[in-house]
Amino acid sequence: MTTHKATAERQGRFWVVTIDGLPEGEQNVTQGLTWTEAHDNARDLISLVLDIEDDPDAYTVELVPADPAMFEVVREAEEADAAVQEAERRRRTAMTRAARTLVGLGLTQAEAGRMLGVTHQRIAQLAPKAPNKNAEKKPVAA
Repeated sequence: MTTHKATAERQGRFWVVTIDGLPEGEQNVTQGLTWTEAHDNARDLISLVLDIEDDPDAYTVELVPADPAMFEVVREAEEADAAVQEAERRRRTAMTRAARTLVGLGLTQAEAGRMLGVTHQRIAQLAPKAPNKNAEKKPVAA
């Protein structure tokens, strides 16, 4: 997937966006009243200039503020968010492994839940009981 870099500078009430890497002599500036509008207009301009379909799977636009102070705080927030997402991924992996291990060692789902600080229902989601192959099937009432 292609990523097009664009820089947005606040001018009055508008964000003026300059898009890098467009062909020489082509328009490479657009604007928007809001950050979202500026981003959408940058996508539209890229699609128009390069004559490609505006498909989110085809290309992305990395829009960054031109102001160094804005850029720094946005970058810092994005890095913190990425760290939170990674920590959450590790947490899910660890909770699943713990639930499966504890239930596999013979603990009830309720006991495993109390040990891990979650409900027994959550343990049932993380470590579902295997169906008992020896159990007789009960007839379903009509």
